[in-house]
Amino acid sequence: MTEVEDVSRHPALLSEITRDCPNTVAVVESCHPLKRYTCVMHVFDFVEKPEYVAIAERGFNRVFAGGAFVHWLLDRGLLKKVLWPDTGRGDVVLYFNEQGSFKHAGLILAGERLLSKWGTGHLFEHGVLEVPESYGTGLLLVKGVPYDEGYKRFCDFATENGMIFQ
Repeated sequence: MTEVEDVSRHPALLSEITRDCPNTVAVVESCHPLKRYTCVMHVFDFVEKPEYVAIAERGFNRVFAGGAFVHWLLDRGLLKKVLWPDTGRGDVVLYFNEQGSFKHAGLILAGERLLSKWGTGHLFEHGVLEVPESYGTGLLLVKGVPYDEGYKRFCDFATENGMIFQ
C-alpha cells in the first residue's frame, strides 16, 4: 500500500488489505499537507514549524529529520530507552530493519496504540506491530522529546552536517 504513490488510493487499499488480513489500522486526518512531512518530523513535532523548515529547506536534502538524524541521536545517547511498562502518551517507538537501519517512528497514544506517518502517505492509528513489513521488526522504545529539546538537537545535528547559523 505505501509503495503506491497516489496517496488518495491508500484508504481504499487499506480496506482491501483489511478484508484479507484483519487489522485495526485506521486513517487519521492530518491538518498538514501529507507530502510536507515524515514520520520523524511527526514524532518530534517539527511539522510546519518555521524554524525547522528554514533549516531543512537549506539542507540540500541532506539535513532533515530522517533516519540519519535518528541514528545521530542514538549514537550520542540522546534518546532515553524505556520498557513497555514505563511508556506513556507521547513516547516513541522506533522501527529498524534486520541490518539495524532506522526505518520508521510512531508516537504512543496509549498502551500499544500508535499514531504514525507512513511514507509520503497518511497518518495512521495502529497497533505497534501493524506497520508495513518494510519498516522492519526491530523495535526500540524511547521517551518522547519536548519540541524545544528536539529542535536544539536538530540544530546540533545540522551544524555537524555543515550548516552554518548566523
